[in-house]
Amino acid sequence: MNIFASDFLIIRMKNKLKIFGIIVALQAVLYLIYTSLRAQRLQEIEDINQDFSITKGVVTRRSTTKGNNVWVKYTVNGVDYVNSDGFYEFQKFKVGDTVKVKYLNTNPDIMITQYNNDF
Repeated sequence: MNIFASDFLIIRMKNKLKIFGIIVALQAVLYLIYTSLRAQRLQEIEDINQDFSITKGVVTRRSTTKGNNVWVKYTVNGVDYVNSDGFYEFQKFKVGDTVKVKYLNTNPDIMITQYNNDF
């Protein structure tokens, strides 16, 4: 093996290490974003369960792509809200069904539906 081939292999190895480092860094950033969003949602649920009211809403959309989400339209003090919450696949409902909504009294935009385990 000549010197040029050896240098080429070293450069290739350094490039692979850089790519590996970038991938690890991106995964770390994504993990931090996920854990931050999850902590925020858990705090919202805790806040709801400390100061809430319950109303009825109507399912406007249901999605099982990239997670299970249900969108619900509900009214609080004459103001309409449309928000989403998660659900488990075994829960059977369809668009147009009535659903119970538990919302935060100080901010009705923050809610959970009866399909949430923390309801």
